[in-house]
Amino acid sequence: MRFKNFFILLTFSNSLLSQKITFDSASIVSNISYSKKLDFIEYKTNELEFYTLNAIKPFFEKLKKSANQQVRVLHIGDSHVQYDRGAGEMRNSFQALFGFSGRGFIFPYAAGGTHAAYDYKTTATGKWYSSRNISKEINYPLGVSGITINTKDTTAGFLIQFYNSSVERNAVDKLNVFAKTSDSSFHLKYRLSPTSDWTLISLSAIPFSQNFVEVMLNEKFDKYIEFKVLKNDSIQRNLELYGIQLVSSKNQGILYNSVGINGASLQSFMKQDLFVDQLKYVKPDLVILDYGTNDLAGGKFDSMYFDRNLGQSIRRIRSVIPDVCILIPSIQDFSVNGRNIAITSNYSEFVREFVKKNNLIFYDYYWISGARKSMKKWYNSGIAKSDFVHLTEDGYFLKGQLYGNAILNSFARYLSNPKDSVIYDRKIIAPPIKDTLAISDSSHVNLKNEPSESVKKEKKIEIKKTEPPKDKKKIPSSKMYIVKKGDTLSKIATRYKTSVSQLKKINKLTSDKLQIGQKLKLP
Repeated sequence: MRFKNFFILLTFSNSLLSQKITFDSASIVSNISYSKKLDFIEYKTNELEFYTLNAIKPFFEKLKKSANQQVRVLHIGDSHVQYDRGAGEMRNSFQALFGFSGRGFIFPYAAGGTHAAYDYKTTATGKWYSSRNISKEINYPLGVSGITINTKDTTAGFLIQFYNSSVERNAVDKLNVFAKTSDSSFHLKYRLSPTSDWTLISLSAIPFSQNFVEVMLNEKFDKYIEFKVLKNDSIQRNLELYGIQLVSSKNQGILYNSVGINGASLQSFMKQDLFVDQLKYVKPDLVILDYGTNDLAGGKFDSMYFDRNLGQSIRRIRSVIPDVCILIPSIQDFSVNGRNIAITSNYSEFVREFVKKNNLIFYDYYWISGARKSMKKWYNSGIAKSDFVHLTEDGYFLKGQLYGNAILNSFARYLSNPKDSVIYDRKIIAPPIKDTLAISDSSHVNLKNEPSESVKKEKKIEIKKTEPPKDKKKIPSSKMYIVKKGDTLSKIATRYKTSVSQLKKINKLTSDKLQIGQKLKLP
């Protein structure tokens, strides 16, 4: 099974955020809700999995103090993240509860030849060149955003415009500009409306600050920001831009950064040579590594590939911020050209074991979203697109709720009893915290702690108790399963809520091959 729960609709005024706020599990759980109730989604077990408390404790402790300090999230991934609808729902809900500290990363994607996030549009003038982490040839170094634009055109510029005004966005009073700082670089100038005066951003070589410039805004930010390059010296040759952050200088609330590139994989992420240098300015408390779809699209699962690339990714991040919390989700069921990619279940089991070994956090979104062949159910429910890879607007909204509520459910459990917050291998947690029994209004999903219908059909789940009843017979320590045609270790592990490695261990198997009629012990 998997564990998940979702979102929050509390809003705190700036005056309240300046006061000391104490969060408790009841206030968190009572505001969790979902936009859709679908019988194939595992709402009742929607939580994170982690195997040592210090894998997540630093982040949760920061959340507890978000009224008086900024909490930073960096969500990295592929096309699902570039569009930002799911991550955007996480951002909006977290900021409604914990406070607003900025929109985070934005980018003039039009200058790079690709689409922007769901909540803003971009246009570009002049001649631009670009590199992305999916490019075969990387002509310009890549930073946190995974995309770089470059121009030698002194008439070049770009516009970033949000579709809607936002009271919260008015709190943005600082730009963090990630660009090449050199005496040979063009400068930038910006304005916050078509009629405002231009303000200079110098990109000359800056002591003690490599490729990073902080700019305090000189007027209130709403939804419009325009940039133009400026050459005022003969030695200036070009502009190289890696990304822009919209930030509040107030030390409180959530700064949620999402950066994704269409088609990106773990190998793509490894091409971002400036990532480590720029991470020290982003300073995330939680990193979400949300890759996998493009790594598995070929239909073959290579555990050595994932072990190598995930391992290198974790080491890069921890080389800058050793105590950062890192969350790795499994990926949703999907198909390529009509062929279901069944190895998504293998990836789910692999990540669980990888997380255990590396003191990370796991979110089994594969299971929570419905497991194998569930994308067809999402499509039939009107929340997935016909390519069986991407989701509709409503689908990404629900995905963002699932991700976010998984974090919030685990945070609520942590607040209730920090010592009892570890999730073990997809078993229903026993006992649940009393506050998780809170039920939102009738338009929301019932979150009582009882197995969902899909779980009841798959297996009767026994909840371990501290002292077994004295008047009942002792339950056997293991059961037997007879292998049938079409069975694989992965399928059996998923059906009986265990892992492939555990099945191989208790049955002393040296390979994944099975024979029809073979007897297997079940844990």
